[in-house]
Amino acid sequence: MDEKKENLAPQTEAKTKQKKVKSGTYDCEKLSFAAKEAFKRLRTNLVMSFPEEEGKSRVVGITSAQPSEGKSTVSLNLAYSLAELGKKVLLVDADMRRPSLHVKLGISQAPGLSDLMGRVNEISLALKKYSNSTGFVKFDVITGGNIPDNPSELLNSKRMERLLQALSAAYDYVVIDLPPVGAVIDAVSISKSTDGMLVVLRENNCPRSLLIDCVEQLKYAGVNILGFVVNGALEGAGKKYQYSYYK
Repeated sequence: MDEKKENLAPQTEAKTKQKKVKSGTYDCEKLSFAAKEAFKRLRTNLVMSFPEEEGKSRVVGITSAQPSEGKSTVSLNLAYSLAELGKKVLLVDADMRRPSLHVKLGISQAPGLSDLMGRVNEISLALKKYSNSTGFVKFDVITGGNIPDNPSELLNSKRMERLLQALSAAYDYVVIDLPPVGAVIDAVSISKSTDGMLVVLRENNCPRSLLIDCVEQLKYAGVNILGFVVNGALEGAGKKYQYSYYK
């Protein structure tokens, strides 16, 4: 993976008011104009965070300091936005304790990531396809799979490392939806296999102390923190998009 770099990706304030999503009802195409623009700017800054290397794949982890910050929704929209560029994208649900992407997309939970760590040996058996209504925007998805007894050990295993190496060789971007750092150690366990992490926090929701602890844990593990995504800002609140860099 690339050597750690600072001052790269921005903090992004996405003006979206999120509601509880029913199975299979989440639609990236139906975001507000402001939210779509926010994700496009996040995409642009993410792409520019990495040096240009022809044929180089990027593995990006998405985490948060605590549950219910919106990281899974951000992961989904980031994958969609990257796919809009014509990039070959894979979205992976690595929150194996509480997988949710299959619910948002209305697809089967298993076989998925946990199963690839066990009885399912062929990646193709766990791959699922997503495409928008026009069929123009497409990306692949690996759901969480059957909930395992030892998710931290699986994420930190050599088999997971080899799996991500194989996946990154087949895609331009691998976006991984990870568990919250403050809840379990899973996100830190897999960090060595990523090129960097984005930390999602919901506006007026995440205590400062939890966020500081999250950042300290990631820095202690040597994680390349690409930046932060401020999620859930109310539209019409008179706020502008805010960009700042991780230091």
